Amino acid sequence: MYSPNITDRRLFAAQKAGLKFRRLSRDRSLEISGKLEKLRRAQDGTLLPDGQLARPLDAAENEFIESERILCKADFEYYLSRYHALDRDPGVGTESGIGPARLLESQRKFIRDLGKREEVVHAEYAKHKHTAGILVYAHKCRQVAFTATAGAAKLHRMLFWPGTRAFAATLKDGPAGTGELYKRDLTAIQNLPFWLYPGDPYPNVKDEEIGFRAPLSTRMSYQAENQQTGIGTGTQQDVSHLTEVPLWSYPQRIRYSFIPSIPKSIGTLHVQEGTSAGKGGYWQEVSEQCRARRPGFEDWIYIFVPWYLNSTKYVANAPDDWHPEEHTLKHAEMVARTSPEFNNGMTVHLTRNQLYWWQSTRAMHAQNNETASFLANYPATPEQSFTNWAQGALPVELLERMELDVRDPRPYEVHVAA
Repeated sequence: MYSPNITDRRLFAAQKAGLKFRRLSRDRSLEISGKLEKLRRAQDGTLLPDGQLARPLDAAENEFIESERILCKADFEYYLSRYHALDRDPGVGTESGIGPARLLESQRKFIRDLGKREEVVHAEYAKHKHTAGILVYAHKCRQVAFTATAGAAKLHRMLFWPGTRAFAATLKDGPAGTGELYKRDLTAIQNLPFWLYPGDPYPNVKDEEIGFRAPLSTRMSYQAENQQTGIGTGTQQDVSHLTEVPLWSYPQRIRYSFIPSIPKSIGTLHVQEGTSAGKGGYWQEVSEQCRARRPGFEDWIYIFVPWYLNSTKYVANAPDDWHPEEHTLKHAEMVARTSPEFNNGMTVHLTRNQLYWWQSTRAMHAQNNETASFLANYPATPEQSFTNWAQGALPVELLERMELDVRDPRPYEVHVAA
């Protein structure tokens, strides 16, 4: 459902079973779906009672619904870009308000990397009848929609894969914590088209649990990381999402309380994600060990999103007479040097407007002695994100300049005379 190869395999099996479907563009799907939604209302615009429609669906409309249901189940990205409603960012693209959003480059990378691991998981299961599933450390800069994407992945499983047990954990209880995750999921459910709507959630306990009745029999639990009983104690979760992990007060509970409960299954999806909280601690330890593929982390994947990946988000209009500072040019050189590791092997050359945003935003933070915070929130490399926020022996700016001056190693030969 994340890998195009796995998706095509599932769709081929559906086709052999006699099911019919046809991929449509996002705009076409939304156009037809919008017309179907209008059938729920009377001529005066009021909603018809008891799920009634203004007229019966015709054959083409029934074929569309059946096709979209098949494609949404098999292809997570198809569902996410068309039918998963959220509060859209008006600063990205032309769409705003509640509705499905066009995907950012960071979201496509997230899904693509899940798909690569999904292929490994299916190959392992075919060979050994055993796999750990998809396990992820997602290290991000600010506002790259990882929380939204991982949340959508949980709900996608609950809507289309019966029996799914899902779980979400964040920093704290209340509106800014579990309440925000609950609100996002409820918004997505309430804005599904009527032909995808699974019925009113039950149970539906504010900020704590959402479920769907049989035949889906799926449920989602929400929990704050500071609960006395530990994270997810006494349960198993097919799909789990731990958000803002670097800011947790007791992240060690994840290793000792939660990870042992994750089922080793072809259907397992477990995501830990967050923005660095500076140098040291649980997040730097586990994410860097995963990145280096140290023993014990072979089944995990590491996803890093630098600030520049979403090329239309962190930009500003550079004045005609603006010239980048030497420091900014060195940063651009570092991005060109390091970007292939984080951008599927492709080199990124920053645009003029990206450079202007970076220079001006960094300067604003530097004036307030918050350069370390800037690097943690908007890093170009994982190393930058782990800058020490405390005042150390060396100024943050000096450490940053030293990193910018690093050059790739050059191999050489030493000839020893006989």
